[in-house]
Amino acid sequence: MDERDWISRTPAPGERLAGPQARAELLAPAGALLISGDLDAALAAVAPGAPMLGLGGAVPGDGTFALRIGRDRALLCTPAPLDAEPGWREAGFAATPADDAWLVLRLHGAGALGVLGACTGADPRGGSPSAAIGCAGTVCLLAADGAGWRLWVPRAEAAAVWLRLGRLIDAAERPAP
Repeated sequence: MDERDWISRTPAPGERLAGPQARAELLAPAGALLISGDLDAALAAVAPGAPMLGLGGAVPGDGTFALRIGRDRALLCTPAPLDAEPGWREAGFAATPADDAWLVLRLHGAGALGVLGACTGADPRGGSPSAAIGCAGTVCLLAADGAGWRLWVPRAEAAAVWLRLGRLIDAAERPAP
């Protein structure tokens, strides 16, 4: 094993990776609520009018939206933490606060799409109703943000994804042999 693969800590909000063609930064925490069951009822009750995004969907200007994980599961994202009680609702959905379960990485710059494609092994620009995508061996959620991409990474896996993105950003800056 290469000692450069040892991961000592989770990156903190505000940390950045930078190269001339691509940059990544860890965004400050915001609101996150896992919802399951009747997703339409959940959005109507908790965030009326919030869109449900699939792979590569665009983050709306107001910052409130849901990222579809599966047929009956999604992550509701908001600009600020929600004060939601966990549990099952009579309207047919369950809600679980997840503010501390996910970290959001923002990848941008002229080379961002190439770095993201190298990390995921796929074209991240859409075609799936689910926002879930494999990135550095971890299932993450992906959305476009107008100037690049946002990647929701499970906190426990954030260090590994951060390390992989850093290597890809560095590799993208070197000329091919």
